[in-house]
Amino acid sequence: MNAIFKLFSVILFVLLSWNYSFGEVFNTSKSFDLLCMPQYIEQIKGNPQFEELCADSVFISDISEVNSICKASKLCNLYSELKGDKNDISQCLHIMWHLDSLAGDIEWANDIISVQPQLVYVLQKLVDCGYSEYWDKTVYPTLKSHIDNYDLAPDLLNAIHNELSDFFSPESLPDIHSKIYILNIKNAFNLSDESFCCTPLILNPEIEKQLRLNFKNIYIHENLHNLYISPELMAKLAELENDTFYNGKEAIARNHGEGKNEAFVVAAEVYISHKLGIRDNQSVFDEFSQYVDGSLVLAPIIYVNLSGRTRGESYNDFLLRLFETGTLKPGVIEDNYNSAMEAIRAQIL
Repeated sequence: MNAIFKLFSVILFVLLSWNYSFGEVFNTSKSFDLLCMPQYIEQIKGNPQFEELCADSVFISDISEVNSICKASKLCNLYSELKGDKNDISQCLHIMWHLDSLAGDIEWANDIISVQPQLVYVLQKLVDCGYSEYWDKTVYPTLKSHIDNYDLAPDLLNAIHNELSDFFSPESLPDIHSKIYILNIKNAFNLSDESFCCTPLILNPEIEKQLRLNFKNIYIHENLHNLYISPELMAKLAELENDTFYNGKEAIARNHGEGKNEAFVVAAEVYISHKLGIRDNQSVFDEFSQYVDGSLVLAPIIYVNLSGRTRGESYNDFLLRLFETGTLKPGVIEDNYNSAMEAIRAQIL
């Protein structure tokens, strides 16, 4: 997910010495923040410590090349896949230096490996200029402050986890809660090990109001990205490209870096959030009409039909059934979208 999406939580804020962990939920990661720096280089451009480095044309050129190939989310996912230590900068650099041998058999990592020299140059230069110390003294205290000042009833985390487990059924969700890495970034993305990374901005209640999002929504949303989506379902989704209304809206979603199966996740998040009382009916309507400029037109159709999901039916099979019964098929999307939005609007008091 490339925009600012939905997420959550607080558990006892027990600072475990200097290991950057807060209870069982919130974590920070010096390694992840280093890997995110190419995408967020603007954050240090005005800092005297990095002034000379940011004036290095080779450094800036290599950052541009890295960013043209891979985003911070892919770099963090690869590092996590390779079991890199989340707070050991030396290990992070070692893994990046040896990506060709360590990740050569990971097909989706080929694009990252193609810019390995540029990536290594950028990360090594940042570390040589004292990024580790900068993170300890500047980044970490800011992240910790956001975490310490975010307050939420601990019981809600268990309630959300229970609802997610129920929604995932008959698929399984780990009994432990997802680890959340609060990073010095401006978005949120999930990791393949069912943890995820998130901006600290969403921990600010005032910003939550401005964005119509909150940490709880993001927590739910990112966990839902772990739901199984079959090739058969994706093939059915591709058939909707023959629907003029859907195709026009999908083009808007793609311009935002969204689209494809994102509507499946958004529909599920809104459904669970509404069930838990995190969203009211107005919030449901606003989310479908405003998120990504209202382009995820399948989401409200799916949402209004979720009450018809049968017990023991996976979410994947439920969505396939919507295609098979004609609820989602070329030629009917605009009418079904309008009907769904009207049904949602009618629930607003």
